[in-house]
Amino acid sequence: MGLTDRLNIKLMEKMRKTNALHYYEEYKENQWKDRETLVEEQRQAFQKLIHHIYDQVPFYQDYMKEHGLTPQSFESLESIQQLPIVGKETMKRHKQKMLANNIDELGAEEKRTGGSTGEPLKYYVPKLSHSIMWANIWRGWNVTGYQPGDKIAVLAGGSLLSSFDYKRQIYYYLNNWIPFSSYDMSEETMENYIKELQKDQVDYLYGYSSSTYELANHILKKGLRVPLNGVITTSEVLLPHYREAIEKAFSCKVFDQYGANDGGVTAFECDQHEGMHIGMERCFVEIVDEEGNPVPDGEEGRILLTDLTNEAMPFIRYEVGDYGAINREPCACGRGLIRFTHIKGRKQEFVYAKGGRKVHGGFFSTTFRQYDEVEQFQVVQDKPGAVQIKLKLSDQKFKSQLDKIKQTIASQADLDEVEITITDQFEKTKGGKHKFVINHVEEQS
Repeated sequence: MGLTDRLNIKLMEKMRKTNALHYYEEYKENQWKDRETLVEEQRQAFQKLIHHIYDQVPFYQDYMKEHGLTPQSFESLESIQQLPIVGKETMKRHKQKMLANNIDELGAEEKRTGGSTGEPLKYYVPKLSHSIMWANIWRGWNVTGYQPGDKIAVLAGGSLLSSFDYKRQIYYYLNNWIPFSSYDMSEETMENYIKELQKDQVDYLYGYSSSTYELANHILKKGLRVPLNGVITTSEVLLPHYREAIEKAFSCKVFDQYGANDGGVTAFECDQHEGMHIGMERCFVEIVDEEGNPVPDGEEGRILLTDLTNEAMPFIRYEVGDYGAINREPCACGRGLIRFTHIKGRKQEFVYAKGGRKVHGGFFSTTFRQYDEVEQFQVVQDKPGAVQIKLKLSDQKFKSQLDKIKQTIASQADLDEVEITITDQFEKTKGGKHKFVINHVEEQS
């Protein structure tokens, strides 16, 4: 990275009033601390947050007083279980009471979630949280060799590339980003992306998993290679055949990331590729079962997030909607940060079988990943017990196996009707992401 690139990043930071570079340098060192030190720092940050919400946040003032709780009731991280689990609907319903009385002092700005399942959640994040978010993202990118200011192509939609107006173009320029929209992945557009990657001598690519796979698959079909130093995927489940195609097309390793700014979490793969290290400086993560009880390490459950830095509109025990598991065993890379073993996707990525039983979308991922001929799939449900499955195939001869696959899916998922359509047209979210499961059925009781 040159001096000009570094100065541009500092100028960008001045414009958005953040201090991410400072925290990036700090957190690059912080990740090598031992686990006990990192957990103790989390505990101290948690206690500071508890004192703040008791003094400044009406929702938690009322809750704690009603249940006879004081800041002294929260000596350990585990004591967080005395507070309620909250989701988007709770945050929306009690929004005014969720805001800190001193929010004007915190330099907070309004953000919104992607809203792929309905109306997005509008929330507030202080500049500190925004700075730490980018410090964590850059730390994850650094595994590839990336430094803030290095040239990187960003292949995404609204959650990463909010617009392409003049103001945003300046922002992309100062970041040294080459923006690629995921909304249009036509062959002509992908040809242009390939030319830009080659012409601009881009070293890194950051993108939605499905869109990056589409581009990689196009490159491979053309018999090409576009060598990069590293590819970072995010926002969607990185399927094994996605990783394989991306690494082949770009002649480099893929590093997956997971993030939810509303919950304060950022997690990244290291060079061991055995889970994703969690940014413990900003977020405390819990995994609980359907009744809200903690589950043992390694066991899958609902992910709850506590942003330890957001005092403007605290997200505490926030159910982001994803399922996953945690591993606290030491990683061979030497980082003290705990890891997600995997992220299984949104809770709404279920289909309903006969009788209202839920079948997780991961069932379909497991089913289709065993077939090299299936490049992409999408499951759509309009009524319980029935699904329509869209498949994009690399070999049309695979059609001869579809009847057998339909029967297997119907039997194993307990479905009455399974329809399969061959297509390369898939419904995307407003943010330009590919959804594996689109469920139009109302929540079953």
